[in-house]
Amino acid sequence: MNKAFFTFIVVFLFFACHETVKKQAKLPVQGINDLEAILKKDTLTVLTENGAISFYEYKDKYLGFEYEILDSFARHLGVHLKVVDIANPDDFVLYLNEGLGDIIACNKPIHMEDKKMHAFSIPYNHSFEVLVQRSTGDSIIRDISQLKNKDLYIRKKSAFVKRILHLEDEIGESINIKSVEGYPVTEDLIEMVSRGEIDYTISMENTARIEQACHPNIDISTLLSVRQNIAFGLRKSDIDLKERLDYFLDEFLESEGYELLQKKYFDYIQETNFFIDELDSVTNLNIQLSKYDELFKASALKRNWDWRFLASIAYQESRYDPNARGFGGAYGMMQFMPNTGPSFNVYPDSPPAVQIDAGMRYIDQLYGQWNHIDSKEQRLKFTLASYNAGKGHIDDAVRLAEKFGYNPLVWDENVELMIKNLSIPEHYRNSPVKYGAYRGPARKYVKSIYSRYMAWKLNE
Repeated sequence: MNKAFFTFIVVFLFFACHETVKKQAKLPVQGINDLEAILKKDTLTVLTENGAISFYEYKDKYLGFEYEILDSFARHLGVHLKVVDIANPDDFVLYLNEGLGDIIACNKPIHMEDKKMHAFSIPYNHSFEVLVQRSTGDSIIRDISQLKNKDLYIRKKSAFVKRILHLEDEIGESINIKSVEGYPVTEDLIEMVSRGEIDYTISMENTARIEQACHPNIDISTLLSVRQNIAFGLRKSDIDLKERLDYFLDEFLESEGYELLQKKYFDYIQETNFFIDELDSVTNLNIQLSKYDELFKASALKRNWDWRFLASIAYQESRYDPNARGFGGAYGMMQFMPNTGPSFNVYPDSPPAVQIDAGMRYIDQLYGQWNHIDSKEQRLKFTLASYNAGKGHIDDAVRLAEKFGYNPLVWDENVELMIKNLSIPEHYRNSPVKYGAYRGPARKYVKSIYSRYMAWKLNE
């Protein structure tokens, strides 16, 4: 072998091995996904999780406090927003530094330890860590020293582990850290507390406050931390992206848009008493159900519907309040979502007659989408479930019913049983589910509206 050839082989092997190491480690090239590259590929990729604060799908619309902030930022940049749903908490930083995403958005407090692994944007929110427990019974905890030897369930590899270790130091006692397999997000664990499957978990207060609206039997008033700043995570090398994001947030946080976003997710109106109290117990329909009865009758008559069915939905949604505001920006007597209302020509300032007629048209449309179901009663229940959760989630429940041997054409004790599975990670993260987690009250919603409607109908 001559010297020149030998030198060539050595150099070739050196670069080949070097390239192999690079591929195995998947190390990011400096600035590869920084601002210039994001603009070039026309896509901003966000690493997030399926939850009320970060990202979820509801009534066929993408929502989430963080999602909407970053969607505004993407539009500010003039690029599309791509979402990558992360299950394992370790994967956030791993994917970020491998260049598989540009920004971490998971309701993430700024911790000194995390600053070693990635950069943070300026804070866009703040919250506290709170203990989530059931509000009934004798085991409610108000003093953190009472956590001694208690089982505290958290997500596997959760950042809350650090806080629990600090709490142990503070009280000088052991706390039993328990994890649930399958990487359930905080909302899943809160639901488990509500159902009595576990007694305690930890949550950021902003998440817990939203979940308390769905699970009124939970208590979230026991603080476990001081106020913490929450920010988006970025690679340390992405200096230009951080600069542009910080600039955007600095202006956005002072804008009317951010104020409306806060109200949309955290300050929406809770149910109050409206025109008639205890309407569920009404048995004499000679009395007026609401001051809008004639509007319900006129709208229902045009499409050959029983006006009491429409009225029962309106009562459940808003207690007949045309100015009601609900979670995720839902508005009006029929609680239209901002993405759905305009397609029915109804807006937050539309008069009651327009709101009611739009609701009737939407119900009629959904009813038509379940025309393969022969039973009118079951078809009405699928319609109600779709109105509440969005048809996509109910389609997922139907597919799960088929998978587990239930009748996909029957709501009662069949498809309705699958609603619970849509809040369990092993189901909502895998086939045949297509629309992700659903943690809403579809089962209770259908039962309340239909039973009220039948009571009114049978006691005329």
